[in-house]
Amino acid sequence: MKDFIPINQLALYFFITFFLMSCSSDKNSMEIIWSDELDYFTDSEAYYFVDVGTKSAYLGGVLEIYRLIDNAYIDRFTVTDFDLLSREDGYPICRIWGISGKSNEVNYLLARNCLSLTD
Repeated sequence: MKDFIPINQLALYFFITFFLMSCSSDKNSMEIIWSDELDYFTDSEAYYFVDVGTKSAYLGGVLEIYRLIDNAYIDRFTVTDFDLLSREDGYPICRIWGISGKSNEVNYLLARNCLSLTD
């Protein structure tokens, strides 16, 4: 009479469940916010004072980038990674890395006064 699940199958089930839950929650919760200006950098150009219509970004999110001066469309950007940095004076800045919709290359937004919401 076998009314129980073998311990190795049970352990495997919990391991797979834990792994899948931790992977999905990390991707969904990796978010940053900022309160100051944004600049957009490609390999060949720099666009200062841009707007993306929000003050937050998350992994996998898509941002439409416009120039603040004349509201001209610059690019569509899919977020792939973040670098949280601190200037020498302690001011928090971050790079928001992503794939350009125009060139399909990796570019980044530079955000000032930002912090991570992953915790």
